[in-house]
Amino acid sequence: MLHKILKVHSLFAVSYISYIYLISGFIVNFLQLLTFLFIRTVSDKWGTKINGYLQAFLFAIFTFVVEWHCNCNIRFFSHPDDMKNRKKEHCLCICNHKGEVDWLLGYTLLERLNVLEGCKGLIKKETMYLPVIGWKMWFSDYMFLSRRWDKDQQIIKKTCKTWSNYDPLFNSNFYVLFAEGTRFTAAKHEAAVKFCEERGIEPFRNVLYPRTKGAVELISQLGDTLGCVYDVVFAYPGNKTPGTWTMFDGQSTDVDIYFRRIDAADVPKKDKEAISDFIVQQFRDKDSLLDYHRTHQRFPGEQMPLPRRHISLILFYMWSFLTVTPGVLFVYYLIVNQCFNMLALLACICVLGGLISHKIISAANVQKSAPTTTEKQKGA
Repeated sequence: MLHKILKVHSLFAVSYISYIYLISGFIVNFLQLLTFLFIRTVSDKWGTKINGYLQAFLFAIFTFVVEWHCNCNIRFFSHPDDMKNRKKEHCLCICNHKGEVDWLLGYTLLERLNVLEGCKGLIKKETMYLPVIGWKMWFSDYMFLSRRWDKDQQIIKKTCKTWSNYDPLFNSNFYVLFAEGTRFTAAKHEAAVKFCEERGIEPFRNVLYPRTKGAVELISQLGDTLGCVYDVVFAYPGNKTPGTWTMFDGQSTDVDIYFRRIDAADVPKKDKEAISDFIVQQFRDKDSLLDYHRTHQRFPGEQMPLPRRHISLILFYMWSFLTVTPGVLFVYYLIVNQCFNMLALLACICVLGGLISHKIISAANVQKSAPTTTEKQKGA
């Protein structure tokens, strides 16, 4: 099986997956462009729906890495009732940012819940110009932030207006927010503790103090269109946090994900100070949950069966056939006709493509970014 062969040599695996992602990404971008020009201009409802599935087809390569290439052991802790309305409402997922691969695990969570097509992120504006990942996000109505509050406030209002036009019964959205704005490290935690102490705030032990200003604006602009908030917590037993490229290298890891649903009726939407307090309280809860996890090596409550689905494996095989077969036939043609100069040029293009793929896949990590200002912890 292909997903087992890829484990034989790490360099081959990374190069192969990068190639598949890059070529399939351009195919998806082209199909998104056609959808935007010829379907969405006629029916925004159906254009958005089709684009969501195109997005999920491309994301399948990432979820393939987690589910099949690495065969990660993922445990989910939640209550089954919390997921009943996931395809009937717009949801905001407020996540901690413990490790470098949290973005990959976020995709995997949404894939297992069968809502990956509704994923929306809040990311850096520069990402919009990257081929494949950036273009895909632009077509999918992601929120691109410049980290300048005077501009970002208007961007949040404009994007939330677009999101609010989606019919949750037809195009339910999952807005993913890493409100800490950056990944947890010892140095950043020390700076966050100092920030809290200077303001008489009780410091956090396992998370950073959330940057609330942009998040408050986001929730207030979404208003009554927001159906619920999901409190999402990532943890790694033994505190062994893998890197992005170690996962693309095929190294397995253990991951625990906790999530609970908070009904919109319990989420403040008008009073911005109350919204800020609500976000901070979510991180107080995450802090306590991570304390529990460190002691018990699991989250409290019941472990919810959420088996992996075969769709990402099937789509990866599909992309492999569509992208690799023409390439193999072309190389065979060049060898038979002794076109060695063309082969050398093709080799250079492959090397360049590998470097571009590395940059693009690494750039997908920017989805961890939260809407913030350039001022440290502004609005906390």
